[in-house]
Amino acid sequence: MMPYSDPHAHLDGIARRLGRNALDALFEAYAAAQRPPAGTGQRSAQRSAPGATQAFAAGLEPFIVDIGVDPGDLDGRIERYGTYPFVRFTAGLWPGKEAFRDVDASLGLLERDLSRPECVALGECGLDYHHMDAPPEAQIELFKAQIALAERFGLTLVVHSREAAADTFAALGDAAHRIPVLIHCFGYGPDEAKAFLDSGCHISFAGNLSYGNSTALRDALVTVPRDRLLLETDSPYMNPMPLRGKPSTPLDLRRTYDFAAGLRGEDVATLALALYDNADRLFSVSKARGNPSILP
Repeated sequence: MMPYSDPHAHLDGIARRLGRNALDALFEAYAAAQRPPAGTGQRSAQRSAPGATQAFAAGLEPFIVDIGVDPGDLDGRIERYGTYPFVRFTAGLWPGKEAFRDVDASLGLLERDLSRPECVALGECGLDYHHMDAPPEAQIELFKAQIALAERFGLTLVVHSREAAADTFAALGDAAHRIPVLIHCFGYGPDEAKAFLDSGCHISFAGNLSYGNSTALRDALVTVPRDRLLLETDSPYMNPMPLRGKPSTPLDLRRTYDFAAGLRGEDVATLALALYDNADRLFSVSKARGNPSILP
């Protein structure tokens, strides 16, 4: 079993919850996946060859997107993980206490981080009305400031939205027609999915898709066109069944793929190929950097 590309992981969180040994095992698995088996051809040949699983495993180098959440946290993450060629980085301000200690300073640090060539997207950012670390008005203002920065830098916007669908939708407006917008760890039902899709957004689902109380999520999943869909871990959180409640890593993503493919009635290898392209398109430096007109 080869690892899948994970468009949303928190490597520091994995290190805190599971320790350095788990992180080393994760990196070894992804490093091994960068080395195609002997005798394989180039990606184009592998893609057209019989056996989609073999093509995915050998031809598409899986990657991990390490997500930023706090002001100025990019430098440290690059120092810790920047030597691994399969790790990509984002920078963003999660709507928590750290970002709101000094909003102007937080945005200044974010703008500095966005200018680094290693930064492939802005996020995660958005609204969280569950933890409510700041009033809704303050969260919306910070979110809109980050939307504007993503547009200025021509970067994909990674959106966190919890118990705030209507305000998230309103704040985004038509931004997804100017830059790629990804609603990560989608937490709503099919009606909200349709609204976000109609506005141009991509939608990503995590391991909670497999939980017993996630009927609305499963109903939403089957409505999302394949070219707008991603699957993620949000690790160290959202471990798919049967390991709910235990810390996760990107190596757990394959169970979410199996579950999602079954719900959608699709071949898992074919789904993996398509979603690899989606993630690569949204988190590629060459395609995201400096092109504010890129469309989803």
